[in-house]
Amino acid sequence: MRRYKILIFIVNLSCILIISSWYVKPFKRIPTKPQTLLYRNELRLIRLYNKYNSSFNLTAFKGNHLAEKTMIYSCQSFCGGWGDRLRGIMSVYILALLTNRRFMIDMNYPCSISKVLEPNFVNWTYIKPKNNRTRLTINTMRSWQKAIQSEAANTIKSKDLIKFWSSYDDIYISTNGDYMILALRNGHMINRTRHLFGRTPSSQTTMQILFPLLYEFLFKPSIQVRKRVDTILSASLNRHLICLHIRIGKNPTNPFDHAFTARVNTTQAMLTFIDNYLLNKSSSLVFITSDSGQAVSDVLHHYPNSSMTIVGPILHIDRFDRRSSTVCDGFVKVLADFYMLGECQTSLLSNSGFSTWANRRREKINEELYVYNEKSRQMRRG
Repeated sequence: MRRYKILIFIVNLSCILIISSWYVKPFKRIPTKPQTLLYRNELRLIRLYNKYNSSFNLTAFKGNHLAEKTMIYSCQSFCGGWGDRLRGIMSVYILALLTNRRFMIDMNYPCSISKVLEPNFVNWTYIKPKNNRTRLTINTMRSWQKAIQSEAANTIKSKDLIKFWSSYDDIYISTNGDYMILALRNGHMINRTRHLFGRTPSSQTTMQILFPLLYEFLFKPSIQVRKRVDTILSASLNRHLICLHIRIGKNPTNPFDHAFTARVNTTQAMLTFIDNYLLNKSSSLVFITSDSGQAVSDVLHHYPNSSMTIVGPILHIDRFDRRSSTVCDGFVKVLADFYMLGECQTSLLSNSGFSTWANRRREKINEELYVYNEKSRQMRRG
């Protein structure tokens, strides 16, 4: 009987240690199925974990999912494009961590965020609060709301946010603003900031620097997104991947967007640059994504045997035909394109928040990076 009890104790202890190791080191899993997006994201997560684990309190980044009070990024109508939304999401996430509130994302525009992304390390799944709770709504999206934008920025910069918002159970924020620096340099929040980032200098805790880590903590692609990306990744195996993001603005494919007259030459400038400087890489594969169907067609015809794109409706997720039945499929394509732009060895980009954030997911962010200069109408090193 004594030996039996000892054996049971050893088995139970082993199980506890294994489960504990999973929780403390959630990114030590061994990836499977190489050359898929899932595999690459696992490697990216492990690399980021190893980079920041000694200086950041990464366990705290999981947030307080048991907290009664919430901080919610909300997108129900006008929210901007994907680049704009990412600034807002990251800002609200940091505010939730600083105020010890449960972070959630309520996005159903143009369709549910669950169509394209799933929670990863942080469970941001939206659960609608009960009606008897107090609620604060902050919306700084509209460009003409200067007073509201200024008030929100001053609050985040100078107030004791825990006390200032203490009377509200649920705080809904719709924004495309970058409030991270303001929040992390708020003197009232210094203890919470150090709890997260230790003694890391504030110059190293900007959104631009933290984005690769925070994005992977928050998100993993849905199955629909992974399937589309894996098609390109399989074709690019052992090939040098050159990615083009051509952001034209208002055009027949994207008629509701702003017009950017200085970008009409973007496609030809990129093709000329590749022909003159990049195609000495004999095994290159060109990936093209654009808000213009004509631009995509021009690139595919220029490189008929060495170019690919992700098939699907071209969509600006904030400016689209609301009568269309393909909006959600277009949203999937947008995220698939975003993930693909993070896997490139060489990137040729337009001036766009979408591709700027996508580029920051690349392992070597500034290596072989070129951006279309609208003044010179030529490509320049990024």
